[in-house]
Amino acid sequence: MRRHRACGVRIAIALALMVPPPSFAWGLATHRAIEEQAIETLPDPLGAYFRAHREQISDWSVEPDTLLRDRHGREEAVKHFIDLDLYGSPPFADFPRSYAAAVARFGRGVVMERGTVPWTIEEKHARLVDEMREGRWTAALRTAAYAGHYVADATMPLHAVSDYDGQKSGSPGVHKAVEHELVDARLKDYMRVARSSARAVDASGYGREQVFAALVESYQAAPQLLAMDREARRVGEPGSSAYLAALDRKAGKLLTARLTRAITLLGSFWLSAWQEAGRPAPPQ
Repeated sequence: MRRHRACGVRIAIALALMVPPPSFAWGLATHRAIEEQAIETLPDPLGAYFRAHREQISDWSVEPDTLLRDRHGREEAVKHFIDLDLYGSPPFADFPRSYAAAVARFGRGVVMERGTVPWTIEEKHARLVDEMREGRWTAALRTAAYAGHYVADATMPLHAVSDYDGQKSGSPGVHKAVEHELVDARLKDYMRVARSSARAVDASGYGREQVFAALVESYQAAPQLLAMDREARRVGEPGSSAYLAALDRKAGKLLTARLTRAITLLGSFWLSAWQEAGRPAPPQ
């Protein structure tokens, strides 16, 4: 019995080691800032309602990386990314856009292992439409905030490739360096630039193809970001002031462009759901 138990423990440990460690996308402060700024892209009365509940939306925006990850583990983690590089090469014209078609071609296990962020976004959109249509506005606010997290994840370059932490290309630890030590630490500067580029949104800016387009953009930006990280390492150790200054100079424009993309895609997502729900009047 003990032998069987010991064997079971060794197998469990081995399986755990085979599962990639969870990687976060934008830092928590950045997720909050993206959603707070996306609110400003909305027309009234939806914009006014979201502004009145800005603090709730901001607080809920980080729960997929905190509460939900703690509660659901790997089941939640796979909702934050998709490893497009494991499905071929751009423009990924033959890659199934629907979850059912992807599972039919590759199998559910493969699809889950490689991440499900585009279909998580679709599921949240459908739920938000239903909640708005039915007048369940408190639930809608939470769904909108959670959805915003996944939409923002889709715009982060390292969440569109399997080399999500530079572990394959000589940039180990790049994820934390970019999201926390660089963007979170210099968030006011990054968001000031991103905010100046953001615009009032249109519902046509959201859709299945628009989400996949954002993911392909992230995929294409990933090797650039990883190369910039390797160049920055030549002048300083990751996390050092010299390294961060170099990475800021090299990658700042790329990162602010992705933040702007997150803001406008999320605004379009929210507006699209509200319009599809029939433009219901929010509570006063």
